[in-house]
Amino acid sequence: MRVYLIYKDKEFMMRLCIIIVLFYFLSLNIYAKDKNEINEIAFGYGDSSEHMEVYKLSIKKDLNNYFFDNRYKYLPKYYETSLGYWKGESGGNIKSLSFTPMFRYNFGQYYESIPYIEAGVGAAYISKTKLQGQNFGTHFQFENVIGIGFKFSDFDLSFRYIHYSNAGFDSNNAGVDFSMISISYKF
Repeated sequence: MRVYLIYKDKEFMMRLCIIIVLFYFLSLNIYAKDKNEINEIAFGYGDSSEHMEVYKLSIKKDLNNYFFDNRYKYLPKYYETSLGYWKGESGGNIKSLSFTPMFRYNFGQYYESIPYIEAGVGAAYISKTKLQGQNFGTHFQFENVIGIGFKFSDFDLSFRYIHYSNAGFDSNNAGVDFSMISISYKF
C-alpha cells in the first residue's frame, strides 16, 4: 500500500525543502572532523538604509578537505552557515538561516595581520516575507556577500556588504542591503 501526501500549499513544500537543504549543510559544518579545517565562530552586527538591524552568528569551516582532498585550486576558502536576526525599527523581526561558500584572497602578512578580500553567493531562508514595509516575496533568498578584513592570529575582523533578494523568482522582490562588522574566533 502506498501513501501519498498531497500538499496544496506549494510554498509550504518549498519551505520544507529549503529547511532540509540548509539543515544538511549546517550538519556538515558541525560534524566534519578533519584536523586541517578552519574552525571559526563569528558574530556580526549590521544595519541597512531600510531601517533594519541584523545580528548574525556564524560557523565557518573549510570543507574542501572533507570533500575534495585539496586537489582543486579555486574552491571556496570556507563555507559559512549562519543564523540571523533582522530587527525592524518599527518592532518587527525576521529570523534567517543561510549557507554561503566564501572565496577569499589574502594579500600576504603585514606585521601581525593578514589583509584580505572575500566574496560569496549562497542561499538563505527567512521566517517572514515582510519587514519595515519591504516585501521580499518568498522565504527563499539569495545571500550575496563581499567584504574586506584583517586576520590576527586567532581573530578575524571584517567589514561586509550583504545583499538579500529572491533574484526575481517572485514579482515582489524588495531585497535588502546590510553593512556589517563581524569578529571571528578560530579555535
